[in-house]
Amino acid sequence: MKYRMLTVSTAAIVVATAFGAAHAKSWCANPLWVHEWGVHAFGADGAPAAGTPTPGYFHTSAEATRPGVPVREMPPDSGIRDLPVVHFYSGGMRRDTIPVGVEVGFTFGAASAWFPAADTVRAATVANSPGSALARTELLAKRAARADDRRTWTGEAPALPPDPTRQLVWSRLDLAKRPGGMPAGLIPSWVQTARKIDGALWVNGSNETERFLFYEGRTVERVLLKLERAAGWRADRRAYTLTNTGAHTVHDVFVVHNEGDASYVVTAPAVPPGAHFEVVLEDHPVKDRDAATVTVLRERLVDPKSPSPPKGYDWTEGECVMGRDPAVPVERAAGYHLYRAEADLLLEVWKARFFAAPGTTIVYREDVAYLDQAMPMSLYTDMFNFVVLHRAGLAVWEHVVLP
Repeated sequence: MKYRMLTVSTAAIVVATAFGAAHAKSWCANPLWVHEWGVHAFGADGAPAAGTPTPGYFHTSAEATRPGVPVREMPPDSGIRDLPVVHFYSGGMRRDTIPVGVEVGFTFGAASAWFPAADTVRAATVANSPGSALARTELLAKRAARADDRRTWTGEAPALPPDPTRQLVWSRLDLAKRPGGMPAGLIPSWVQTARKIDGALWVNGSNETERFLFYEGRTVERVLLKLERAAGWRADRRAYTLTNTGAHTVHDVFVVHNEGDASYVVTAPAVPPGAHFEVVLEDHPVKDRDAATVTVLRERLVDPKSPSPPKGYDWTEGECVMGRDPAVPVERAAGYHLYRAEADLLLEVWKARFFAAPGTTIVYREDVAYLDQAMPMSLYTDMFNFVVLHRAGLAVWEHVVLP
């Protein structure tokens, strides 16, 4: 299958007291908003299904490495999962570029395509092995120890290695407002749209550039739902029970049945693990299918507080982050919301398969905790920035056979 998806330190308080809030701001790191979106496609039997074709210039094997100092070795501040596309946005750039390091794993499968070229491509059999899991435990202990190690803040601490459980490692990519070279031509329409997203930074690798980071993987995951006939089912009142068989909540569930000119849409905001809800098709006819599906899903995905990328960051209202160690990455998503242009792009690519196919299709959003487990991610950046990660993973179960 393809799956294409601090607190204010003591130093900050001292600075604010001695020099005033305005001067303290100069010590605060800028937010780096990282938005990942992707779709997990399942066939009629709940097994992996084909995803969206990828451009021919994307990579499928190990390539040349990117020169430069890996982000995780930078000095700290003393003050088919189908189309996982990652966009980066800055709340303020103090330099022409923002360095980032990215490491991605596929717990239930193997990386199959990515762009730009990765510095390290680790086989799934190695990354997902018990030995690598043990090595990660040791790495986490070393990361934790750095906070209390004086050498960390004097630059004398030994460098840490990349996470051994990650299959794709970009030790350093440079984010910028302009491409670092000539972007590839002859691109599909979705890439053309992605390149036009306002505010998204260009991701510059070794002799390659794109306005997003891309990776996908083939996995053995299965759909997290089970559909059964409910008691009282009749041919003129088709009642079903949809059960969440997974260990995480599924969100924004859409059951769409298209039969000739008629459409039926049943929705549920969330279904916890082991819970179920009843689907009675005849109780939910819709006259405007797009209004009941595309419009609703778009509004659930778009960030209500920031529907478009902020043009800056106000530390008087937001968090002042200081004392960051670039060797310690962000590995947990803070939310799932996207900007409107990102949600529009996702739906441009997938809305026909989500909602317009004949028969029955079920769509749901995966929990961010499940994404962190199934597709673990480590994000590094320098002392002048801090990462805020959002992950929106949709799943589509196509050609569902009604029991």
